[in-house]
Amino acid sequence: MNLSEIAPTKTNLLEYKGQLKFSQDGHALLEQKREVLVMNLLEIISKIKDQRKRLNQLLVHAYEFLSILELEIGEFEIDRILKGIRSDLRLDIIERSVMGVAVPTIRNKEKLPVKEGPQVSISTTTLNYDTLMKTVAEIMKLIFYVAEVEVSAWRLAYEIKKTQRRVNALENNFIPMFKDIVKYIQDTLEERERETFFQMKRVKNAHLADQ
Repeated sequence: MNLSEIAPTKTNLLEYKGQLKFSQDGHALLEQKREVLVMNLLEIISKIKDQRKRLNQLLVHAYEFLSILELEIGEFEIDRILKGIRSDLRLDIIERSVMGVAVPTIRNKEKLPVKEGPQVSISTTTLNYDTLMKTVAEIMKLIFYVAEVEVSAWRLAYEIKKTQRRVNALENNFIPMFKDIVKYIQDTLEERERETFFQMKRVKNAHLADQ
């Protein structure tokens, strides 16, 4: 902005002082928002690391139990059991707000997995089978949770990036610009006041000299 294009009046001085104050207040609020978002993101990242590690462990255990079960009852029987298992994925997705960012909470209404029909007999329901089913159910719950926190992390990260751009724009552009304008108007008005004062003094001195 060319400062010479701005009329150095008291009205403009008040207006630009107001804009400067508004920009500074906005900058402070955005910095606070960014800090809260970063704290939430760091907490979520910590959860993601822990839960992904737990998920990988459960998947390894599930494959181990499946291998043992295959030796116990055979591949054909396992295939028959798996065909008799259905998964009802009826999800509730509830969103909550973190500094204006919608983050999801995912919940499944049904227990997973669900057994139906007579595909599983007493002879095939071994301890390893029961353990495998419990492990699979836990894996499904964990998948929902990991999906929930990862979506939250992406949304928070995007909002942090957007907030940082606004902070930078205020910090590097608008606030310095309004400071320069306010200083220019103040300096110009002060210079005019000094000139007026000296002119009045010269007039007074000339008047006294004439007397």
